[in-house]
Amino acid sequence: MVPDRAKLVARGITKRFEAATAVDRVDLEIGAGQIVGLIGENGAGKSTLLNIFSGIVAPDAGTMELDGRPFQPGGFGAAGARGIARVFQEQALIPNLRVYENLLLSHEARFTRFGQIMQRRAMVDLAQALADEGGIGVDVTRATSSLSFSKRQLVEIARACLVPSRVLGIERPIILLDEPTASLDKADEAVFFTLVTRMRNVASFLFVSHRLTEVLRASDFVYVLKDGRVVAKLNAGDADERQLHGLMVGRERDADYYHESEQTTVGRSVVLEARGLRRSGAYSDVELAVQAGEILGIGGLLDSGKSELGKGLLGVEPPDDGEVRIGPGEWQRPDIGRALVEGIGYVPSERLAEGIIPDFPVSWNMSLASGQDLFASAWGLWRSAHETEVAKGMISDLDIRGARPNVSCQKLSGGNQQKVVLARWLCRSVRLLVLDNPTRGVDAGAKEEIYGILRRLTAAGVGIILITDELLELIGLSNRILIMRHGRVTGIVDAPPDAKPTEVELIRLMLGSSGQPDRVLAA
Repeated sequence: MVPDRAKLVARGITKRFEAATAVDRVDLEIGAGQIVGLIGENGAGKSTLLNIFSGIVAPDAGTMELDGRPFQPGGFGAAGARGIARVFQEQALIPNLRVYENLLLSHEARFTRFGQIMQRRAMVDLAQALADEGGIGVDVTRATSSLSFSKRQLVEIARACLVPSRVLGIERPIILLDEPTASLDKADEAVFFTLVTRMRNVASFLFVSHRLTEVLRASDFVYVLKDGRVVAKLNAGDADERQLHGLMVGRERDADYYHESEQTTVGRSVVLEARGLRRSGAYSDVELAVQAGEILGIGGLLDSGKSELGKGLLGVEPPDDGEVRIGPGEWQRPDIGRALVEGIGYVPSERLAEGIIPDFPVSWNMSLASGQDLFASAWGLWRSAHETEVAKGMISDLDIRGARPNVSCQKLSGGNQQKVVLARWLCRSVRLLVLDNPTRGVDAGAKEEIYGILRRLTAAGVGIILITDELLELIGLSNRILIMRHGRVTGIVDAPPDAKPTEVELIRLMLGSSGQPDRVLAA
């Protein structure tokens, strides 16, 4: 029988960073066996609150109790010893370690004899049992870097959910989940929810997600944060997505969420063409063209090769074969330096690994792609004042919360870091943007703002290649949708604003099912 008393109680939790208040007098409870949702816009204080609960930062005011006893963790390890585990918004695995080493990281001393001899077989056996129980379905002796992004996320989830009880012997741990599903494909997402549902009898969860539908589906209660304060606590069964959006953002969600009424008509000049693109193990025989003012969506499962194609088009990871042509220019091998000069920008999917340098200030991260021309004089002198002014303008235009030109990017929330990456290209006169999951980890209100920005860019004639795992985003934003399966293009689907394809039609192409819809124009 699950006890009724709360596992974790927080009262009046407050945290300030310099002049900004990130968390303001927050009261929150997590009961035994409960799944508690926590939602809010980027910068609302969600990650800061999780950092406090997991011992990474200490609150400036307020009290916490865990299992009826005072809780003041002196660090992440101390919180873990009390039964607080966490899945971070950005993956925290070490790629060159084996899966079993990542699953049992920091617990190696439990598998040594005489303090020196490592019992590797015992580690592998336990880690394999954890992986099997967590539904990962991989050999734990594999290198972590060999797993897909989705499988690596499942490794993190299994580690947080299962290590406290199976390794540390903690009864009824509390698992903090910070955007756990953002990197999962559909199959692994189902594995995740099955695991959480099964574990709620032996653990409690604090579930942070920008996907409001899944928060409502999984949670017992939902706390809504706005500007660092709890503005509502709702019974999930009595709430709906529109209500949550209104509480988070301060306005109801726009009926035209994807700004489909602003979708431009194609028929302009071609910005970029590609032919015969091939990269071993990723994609082959890819041909495409994107026009000025068009959003060409690229969809597919996580193993489809769509992200690798995005890098190949620009020469970030050059293809083995194939050519691209920018505007009316010559056919050439993709080259990132030439693409930059020709006005092409790229937003990667893995923000911390490829998008920003977290320790650098906001202004530096924005100017990274433009040092040679936009922010340096003809004599090579750095134009610091101009860099600061441009950064201020971008911060204002994109509503990058908590940001100032000299503030380190690591102090921003994930969604606001993503806006900094986008700003890097918006401060230039770009002709084409290649965007790989540009709204991953971004809240509903900020997504709507980014969608409006993309529509303004296309109205000005900028071409966009949109690679995304979000089907509704793919459908709502795109003029045409290119579907990939196992590295090959399986179809190109028209997506006019008055006749958008359905999710079922696109999934059929992604899975290679028979009976392709008649709206497919090419394959």
